[in-house]
Amino acid sequence: MAGSLARVLTPLEVLMLTVSALSPVLSVFLGGNAVLHLAGTGAALGFIAGGVLSALFALLFAELAAAYPGAGGLYPALNAVLGPRWTFGYVALRLVLIFPIAAFFALGLGSYAGALLPGVPPLAISAVAMALAAVVASLNIKRGAHVIALFLAVEMAALGVLAWTGATNMVRSPVDVMLHPLHLTQGAMQPVSLATMALAVVSGMSMAAGAGWAMYFAEEMDQAHRRIGRVVAWAGLIAAVTIAVPVVLVVLAIGDLPQVLAADAPMAEFLRISAGPTVSTLVTIGVVAAIFNALIAAIMGLSRQLFAIGRDGVLPGAVDRVLAIVHPRLRSPIGATTVLAALGAACLLLGEKRLLLIVSGNFAEYFLIGAAVIVGRAHGLLGHNFKVPLHPLVPLIAIGAGAGVILANWSDAGTARKSMALLLGIFAAAFIWHEARIRQGRPAIDLKGSDIDE
Repeated sequence: MAGSLARVLTPLEVLMLTVSALSPVLSVFLGGNAVLHLAGTGAALGFIAGGVLSALFALLFAELAAAYPGAGGLYPALNAVLGPRWTFGYVALRLVLIFPIAAFFALGLGSYAGALLPGVPPLAISAVAMALAAVVASLNIKRGAHVIALFLAVEMAALGVLAWTGATNMVRSPVDVMLHPLHLTQGAMQPVSLATMALAVVSGMSMAAGAGWAMYFAEEMDQAHRRIGRVVAWAGLIAAVTIAVPVVLVVLAIGDLPQVLAADAPMAEFLRISAGPTVSTLVTIGVVAAIFNALIAAIMGLSRQLFAIGRDGVLPGAVDRVLAIVHPRLRSPIGATTVLAALGAACLLLGEKRLLLIVSGNFAEYFLIGAAVIVGRAHGLLGHNFKVPLHPLVPLIAIGAGAGVILANWSDAGTARKSMALLLGIFAAAFIWHEARIRQGRPAIDLKGSDIDE
């Protein structure tokens, strides 16, 4: 049956759900590996600069969330400020991205857990993890938040072990790392070029992003207008610190740079050398638990956005009715959660490369949040419950970052460029379809994305 979500969450519970969904462990152990391969010791500067930018952009999400909180996440604010013609394109993108994002989390878990369960196909692990995570995500959100808190403690412990190992084994100075970054190329350590360093910053920014996950849970927080902005802002700061600090400490502590950077998983190799195989295995178990935690939180957040889309009547009637089903006792969006888990599991069959193609080129949010805050402030729609300082500097930086992401993606003629072209095509097609609908005399689609009263 259709219904409303329960307003039962405290700001701390929303913060825990948010940090779990953005998953510092996933960013450090998977994203950190990728940036170490790309930029070597330049990963330290990449994660510091990227973390600072991401924390700044979290303030933009905070201002938008405080003005227009709702289960739809970002799109209630975009609709109120920029109008439905731009918002519909964003919602279309989300409908394409939601299921592959869930699958990408599950696939990452399958790959990591496969090392602990030899002989078990990683795809099977991913599918089972998706089903189990969906069951937990279907619980009453208060109870689900308590489960999340237990896993989050394990995640922070794994990061703590990594950071402590780095801090107690430092072999190079921070100044040297910042001024003279080196990476492994063609078997030798070479200076990092400016272009590669720029890619490292973009990657670090992407790894520290995710404070906006809090927006999906705003509808289940009492007095969301007054409280959600601070939660989003704190999530951005916590993400930047908990992700950048371990990476920087590891870079300062790597003894044999060529050996560690040549490994498939430099973070795990560093732990194996510096702390021993037993600690490395225990941390790997913690990483698997953290990724499962992130999968649960991601399904909880994404299912709420899918629920909001169904409630707004974006899709055909029968589909919308299923997505808008709320469990009468648990008050969770059981219809959207079930659909998300089923289609997310189906997306596992696309494989890692195709999933990466779909999820890696999303640059639109930087432009949209920057434009929305500038337009919203100009028309007096924003800044009443939470205000970004130094306006309009931060939104202009976000728009510039969007342009930087486009340039970085365009330089990769493989996955990134194709992903960007795919998502841009979807956005353009949705925009044109919505314009054609209006020209035919039909009303714009109502994309309120929230049932919170103004």
